[in-house]
Parts: sequence; C-alpha cells; structure tokens
Amino acid sequence: MLREALDQIVANVPGTLAGRDPEYLHQLRVGMRRLRAALYAFRGTMRAADVRALRKMLRRLGGVAGPARDWDVYTRRLPARLRPAAERRRRAAYADMRRALRAPQSWLLPRGLAGGRQPLPAFARAALARADRNALKKGGRIDWSKADGRHALRIRLRRLRYACEFLRGAFPERDAEPLICSLKHLQDLLGDLNDLEVARRLSGELSGKAPRRAATTGKLIARLPVAWRHFAATPRFWQMGTVPI
Repeated sequence: MLREALDQIVANVPGTLAGRDPEYLHQLRVGMRRLRAALYAFRGTMRAADVRALRKMLRRLGGVAGPARDWDVYTRRLPARLRPAAERRRRAAYADMRRALRAPQSWLLPRGLAGGRQPLPAFARAALARADRNALKKGGRIDWSKADGRHALRIRLRRLRYACEFLRGAFPERDAEPLICSLKHLQDLLGDLNDLEVARRLSGELSGKAPRRAATTGKLIARLPVAWRHFAATPRFWQMGTVPI
C-alpha cells in the first residue's frame, strides 16, 4: 500500500513539473494523501525513523502543492476582475512547487516492521476502531457552521475511509460497502463546502475584503446532520459477526 501510494506520487511528478494539465498535480496530491493515511493506519508497525522521514517530506511538499492546487482550481471561478491577479499567484505557487519537486528527494519506504506481527484481522479491527473513534469524537461535538471544525472532521473521515479501503480485505468484501458509501457521501458534502470556503478565502486575499458566503453554503450545511446520522448508524463491518477471510 505504501509502494502504490509512492508510485502514484512519483508517476505524476513529470506532468506536474510541465504544468500543462492540472490533473497531474491533483493525482500527485491524492497519492500524498494515501501515503499519509497508510502511515496513520499502520502506525506502530514500522520503523519510527523511516516514518518520520516520510512525514517530513510530505509536509514539505504539501506546503507548496496545496496552494498551487488551490489557485489551479479556483482562478477560473473567481470574478473576471480578480483573475489576472489570481493567475500571477498561481504562477508563483507553481514556481515554489517546482523548486521543491526538483530538489533531491529521498522517498525511502520503511525498511522493516517494528516489534511483533499481529494477525491481520486483529490488527485491522484495532486500527479501524481507532480511526472510527477519532471521527465520531470529532463529529459528535461539531458546530456544522464552523469551517475549521468541518475541515478537521473531513481529515478524520478521510483517514477512516482510506483505512477501510486498505483493510477491507481482512473481512468479507460485501460487509464494508455500506460504511464506505456513507463515508463517501459525507465527504462529498464536506468537500463541496470546503471548495466554497477556499474560493471565498482566495477571493478575499485578492480583493482585500471578506466576500459573503455563497448561497449554496447554507443549503449544504443543512444536509450535513442527516448525512452524519446515517454514517454514525451504519454498521461497522469489523464489528460484525462474520468470520474474517
């Protein structure tokens, strides 16, 4: 899983450096998210020094890839009067990212496991329960109107969804699908809200004043409690009475 995520990152570096198609940067960032999620899901099983090195690399690249992707996506959505300034910001962000990507990289995967090896089903249950507990704790006390809280929950839900996808093979395949579907729906709502918030923030940076919230923001927020209750009530496949495969 670590190798697949790293291969996805490396495969999209040349296209990202060329800068002609923003999909390369998007896919590079998906690989980075999957790598982070794998390090989280399998934490405690890998050599600590190797994990620290990978996380340091991810932080460095994430700090430049994120802004470049934001300007990529939202420059075209901004009012026409703001687009020239946004395009300058986008080019500057890409220049920062290219410098980081052209620097010598040391993407070294963990060379071995730390400690004893648990049977996969037992490990999967514990890892999934931990990620689920963190998501439920955050979402159980959230104020849906607050963008920072929604963003923090979105990160926890992403970790849980990736962990489900990584570890579903330890259980009967059909059992995992309902929870993953409910996670996708909730993530889609939160992702749409995050898009609106980022566009609002970037527009404010360029115009020097805080723009009003988009009309659709309130409608999306109103849908979140129902989606959350559905997710919270969906059976956890690692707790079901089926025998692991």
